[in-house]
Amino acid sequence: MQTLQKKGFKLTRQRKVILKVFLDMAGHPSPEEIHKEIRRRGDSLGMATIYRTLKVLLEADIVRKLEFGDGQSRYEQRNEEEQHLHMVCKRCGQTFEAPTVAVDWLFEELAKIHEFELHGHTAYLYGLCDACISSSSKKHKKG
Repeated sequence: MQTLQKKGFKLTRQRKVILKVFLDMAGHPSPEEIHKEIRRRGDSLGMATIYRTLKVLLEADIVRKLEFGDGQSRYEQRNEEEQHLHMVCKRCGQTFEAPTVAVDWLFEELAKIHEFELHGHTAYLYGLCDACISSSSKKHKKG
């Protein structure tokens, strides 16, 4: 929370509530999921306040905005020391994170080839999770 103030943004009560809830949540919450959790905890902030605060958190480099192809923006805490890939199941929408250690060299090589100064990366892999593959296999065996 002090990072917000250090970067010149006011730390209002609403921003504290939203940031606290966001940091407590696991995964990649959407604004709607953040709103639902805030209400569950007994506070009543409007969606416009949540969207404005997420925009401020983006500008302050505290969060990263993610698009998993489901038409909904999701957010995760920024942590440059822990680069990872997002694997997204096209059937159930579940997301998994995997460290990029095995492919970091590839990103660096691509940047070098294109004379590009790499500051970080985000990658999405789309496919089917094990549970969805298993349920498809069971359906085909029955038919």
